[in-house]
Amino acid sequence: MNVRLVFCVLMAWCAWGQEPAPTVAGDQQTIVMFTRIRDYAARLGPMLQQVKTAEWIAKGASETYGQQAASATTQLNAIQQDMTELQSHPEKMQDAMKALFRIQSFHRTLESLLGGLRRYQNAALADLIGSVAAEDAPDLQKVQDYVLELANQRDQEYQVVEREAQRCRGTIVRPPSAAPSQPRPRQ
Repeated sequence: MNVRLVFCVLMAWCAWGQEPAPTVAGDQQTIVMFTRIRDYAARLGPMLQQVKTAEWIAKGASETYGQQAASATTQLNAIQQDMTELQSHPEKMQDAMKALFRIQSFHRTLESLLGGLRRYQNAALADLIGSVAAEDAPDLQKVQDYVLELANQRDQEYQVVEREAQRCRGTIVRPPSAAPSQPRPRQ
């Protein structure tokens, strides 16, 4: 194996590790944000249990409401799990994105479900659930900002590694320099 190639790869790896990484939202702030979102989700759980979609369907509502209620409950449990996992490793961009998409999906499902709740069961309960669900809006925006910042950080890290790899490729491709010629001794 080419020793120069191994050397360049090691140098790129070291440069990547030494590049000062931009700080993505203070660790403690991030963990607190994930905790608050998990707690909002936990507060919504008992409220969603009061939604009786089987009674709605008996009154002529679409069966889709039953599916939405089940989906909302499943998503709510998954959000709590996602937030707990992110507290342990907030730097995992894939997990942060998955959690963000899940929260957004939950809110869309919940909005439709609340329409049925207002119409077929209890408008006051729908308003209560809606207001509790809206409490996470500032933190949801922070999660979106966090994911964007995390993606930007990963992009910067990639650029550092890519620059170093390009430099190494140039070193490997460049022919070895010839030893300087010695002047001939005079006779």
